[in-house]
Amino acid sequence: MHPTAERSRRPVPPDVPYHLVLAGEKRRVGRGILAIVLLYAGLFGSGLAFAWLGDEVDRRLGRAGDVTAGTGLTPVGMAVTLASVALMIPWSMLIQRGLYGVRGSSLHSVASVFRLAVFGRAVLFLVPVWAVYLAVFYTVLVPYQPGEWAAGDVLFLFAATIVLAPLQSAGEEYGFRGLLFRVAASWSRGPRTALTLGVVVSAVLFAVPHLATDVWLNVYYLGLGLSFALITWRTGGIETSSVLHAANNVLVILLVLALWADLSTGAGMDRSAGAGSAVLLVPCALLAAITAVIWYRTRRRGPSLTPPDAAASGPSTPAARVLTAE
Repeated sequence: MHPTAERSRRPVPPDVPYHLVLAGEKRRVGRGILAIVLLYAGLFGSGLAFAWLGDEVDRRLGRAGDVTAGTGLTPVGMAVTLASVALMIPWSMLIQRGLYGVRGSSLHSVASVFRLAVFGRAVLFLVPVWAVYLAVFYTVLVPYQPGEWAAGDVLFLFAATIVLAPLQSAGEEYGFRGLLFRVAASWSRGPRTALTLGVVVSAVLFAVPHLATDVWLNVYYLGLGLSFALITWRTGGIETSSVLHAANNVLVILLVLALWADLSTGAGMDRSAGAGSAVLLVPCALLAAITAVIWYRTRRRGPSLTPPDAAASGPSTPAARVLTAE
């Protein structure tokens, strides 16, 4: 049988945690590096293409060179930027299917579906916590500076944020906590080493495209990446980390719009040296606490596993054996 045809029918391995779905007897490091390159190419390629599209729209609207307060972007430019990152969802699925032969839907969760119950619990319990944190953080610890907004820009960005920011946040989760977490974990045969490798590599690769030159901002992005990867591992899917990621991005922008404030002072638009400070350890500590609570609540059953009837033979069998290799 042709290897490509065989890979196209590779089942999701049974009884393995989320990050070990792509693991097997062969580490396939070269294939993993290709997956990383393709993901980045899609991320930056779509970003450039959508930026060009946004510039064209602004030119036709007569807004070329006009920018939203504190961002260096027009409202259309911000909207297309969010939309371009959202494309990481289908792109990650295509990369996994093309290079590993595992269906893209498995990136949702160990059940290969987006679990609405898990999503709903995360929204119910975690979004209020994050909203309170942001209200305190950006009114007490890092107060916003006033900005200048046009009423039309506020309305447009409100709609774009509600619709596109959750998809943009999920796009990063599918790409980094989904595909790249699995890819890096597949480079080791031992479960503990695979988990460590997957968590650390995915966190570093998440921080890199943010292009921050500030030390504290890089600590912040690494902290987010580490916590989100551990949450994905314990919950067995990207639902909870996507909710937290989206809560942060959506609520920050909405808070700025509500206060008519300068968007660059608290939304991570300015990533140059000196833009951050040790106060960014606060959200890292909060995320660490949330991760600890999730870990504690799953201490008895352990991380969620793929269904035992997913398929117990063929190419999936080596991945199941990874669990007992250490």
